[in-house]
Amino acid sequence: MDLLLIILLLLFCLLVSNIISHYTPFIPTALIQIALGVAVVILFDDISLEIETEWFLLLFIAPLLYSDGRNFPRDELWRMRGPILGNAIFLVLITTVAGGISSIGSSAKFRFLPHSL
Repeated sequence: MDLLLIILLLLFCLLVSNIISHYTPFIPTALIQIALGVAVVILFDDISLEIETEWFLLLFIAPLLYSDGRNFPRDELWRMRGPILGNAIFLVLITTVAGGISSIGSSAKFRFLPHSL
């Protein structure tokens, strides 16, 4: 029930911030949302936001990524495809090599005991 109330409070704050940012376009929406968050904390002293990692990712990170992806210009993304793919491949290779080296290093520290039947 607490999670549902938190979600409803966040949606209400989002609605209010969108209304305010519509009438004051010279103030960035993020600043309005930060101010609303501070106001909620000041008004409700006993409020605490304790949610699990999965809910945090679902409620905060996923909408931010969706919004960024939807608002990003497609032709600029297409022009940047080379560096994006290059960085992705480079990071995958570096992660694979670093993971392999660390697993080899950690397994060498352990003594393998012979199996007794």
